[in-house]
Amino acid sequence: MKKRWISMFLILILCVTALSGCKKSSSGEKLYIYNWTEYIPQEVYDAFEEETGIEVIESTFSSNEEMLAKLTAGGSDQYDMVVASNYVLKAMIEQDLIQPIHKENLNNLENISATAMGQDYDPENTYSIPFMSTITVIAINKNKCQELGVEIKKFDDLLNPALENNIVVVDDVREIVGIALKAQGQDSNSTDESVIKGTLPWLEQLQPNVKAYDSDSPKTLLAANEVAVGIIYNTDAGMAIKENADIDVVFTEEPCEISVDNFVLTANAKNVENAEKFIDFIHEPEIYKMILDEFPSVCLNDAAMEILEADYLDNPGSNVERSEIERATLIGEVGDAVTWYDEVFTKMKTN
Repeated sequence: MKKRWISMFLILILCVTALSGCKKSSSGEKLYIYNWTEYIPQEVYDAFEEETGIEVIESTFSSNEEMLAKLTAGGSDQYDMVVASNYVLKAMIEQDLIQPIHKENLNNLENISATAMGQDYDPENTYSIPFMSTITVIAINKNKCQELGVEIKKFDDLLNPALENNIVVVDDVREIVGIALKAQGQDSNSTDESVIKGTLPWLEQLQPNVKAYDSDSPKTLLAANEVAVGIIYNTDAGMAIKENADIDVVFTEEPCEISVDNFVLTANAKNVENAEKFIDFIHEPEIYKMILDEFPSVCLNDAAMEILEADYLDNPGSNVERSEIERATLIGEVGDAVTWYDEVFTKMKTN
């Protein structure tokens, strides 16, 4: 009987020892995040769970319009946190879709670039904490463009018939209609109905050249040598350049479009504390770098910038020239005029 008791005791000790060597198990707590596709790698979610015991469940969207439609249809009850672009924040606030963030719970705010904080769309960062920024660039396949005899120096060059079925564009109304407006010498944040609708002929000229509308992974066609040009987020341009040495970025006479993506808490978030822990976790320099190593967007974390390596710094898609970022137009909130943007973009795609 004594030997049997000793054996059971030894087995118990072995079990406890084995368990203590494992990573921290989940606490059963969760965080539901609604995010752009290919923006935060799974390794970051895993690291957060290992450190805190909080499991992150991510759902993804392809455009701000898709995200807003989901939230207004009841998604505010499904997610704790959303990654939203600057130009939709006013609508989210007005529709009571988001709630204030307790900034006193965030220890890593000082790591965020000062230029990203206190923007006009949320002067006190009451509702939003900057995450990353994306700038829409023209990425080219140098060999294919040379074969087609195409050189892109201005947006009108995208209308070249030689590019028929040879462009991939982000499926993003504000980005593409914004480019059309600039090509015609107009403000890309115009709220003038006649000006916005006046882009339709230009967009209809571009349409035959578009092989695909893709916001999920526009880099794929470009990196695979299936298109000559991409009107894509710099994140995707950076990834395409990593995969294919023939890919490069060109900057046109007109400035690019840029937006800032922010963490916001939904109005009916059930796990607010977990969300704030996650925001703070993301802005730890090593964690932020982990994201940029896989999804190389515009860095808004000064502390992370100091530890980034040549793989990011020397990539013209990811580490966009500062002069181009400063020249870029911040996509603005256009209120009800967004209906006209949607109208011309839809007509372009269906013609």
